[in-house]
Amino acid sequence: MFTGRKLALTIAFTVLVALAFGVGCRDFFQNPTIASFVISPQNSTVPFPNGTQQMAAFGTDTDGNPTGNITDKISWSSSDDGVISIGTAGVTGTTPGLMTAVAQGTAPVTITANYEALAAQTATAAVCVVGASALTIAPLNYVDNTGATSQDYTASVTVNGQGGIDVTASAVWTSTNTAVTIADGTTPAIATITLPTAQTTGTVTASYTCGGNTLTATTNITVDP
Repeated sequence: MFTGRKLALTIAFTVLVALAFGVGCRDFFQNPTIASFVISPQNSTVPFPNGTQQMAAFGTDTDGNPTGNITDKISWSSSDDGVISIGTAGVTGTTPGLMTAVAQGTAPVTITANYEALAAQTATAAVCVVGASALTIAPLNYVDNTGATSQDYTASVTVNGQGGIDVTASAVWTSTNTAVTIADGTTPAIATITLPTAQTTGTVTASYTCGGNTLTATTNITVDP
């Protein structure tokens, strides 16, 4: 049987063993942490004007198990805030991962996601007018008979019956008139005219693509010497 002194010594010894075991095994019982993550969607379209699209992030922990949605833990950034802005963790008044269309762009925007010291993840996003049903070019049937060496063109789309949304800089422009070349990526689109020795005729065409939907419009252009 334990005497009072032996019992006290036994309890003290047990406590010391338990404490030593706990300290020695601390590393064996650490909570798993996020070891890697992925983001989605990888390629997305943000509707213009003022449309939004949500990015999401999902992690995997050090035990190989999914952590679920960690979007609100991620530092998000956009390669062109003038085209697409994105909310990020730790910034009051923003929703982490929420992209907003600021302006139409002429190239895809890179979205970057960072979490602590893990490898950054990237995706691409573009801004365009979703649901456009018609494309219009101006001016129509231009005739250069005054010796002009350039002509400005614009393109606009119609959405839900409402026209006038400018897509000039986002359209792809071509000309079949040998005296006319036209560049992409600017507003207005500038057609450069080389005055010919004889009248030339041809067309100027604009094509606009958004979300797999391509609209095309064509108009005539005539150049007199």
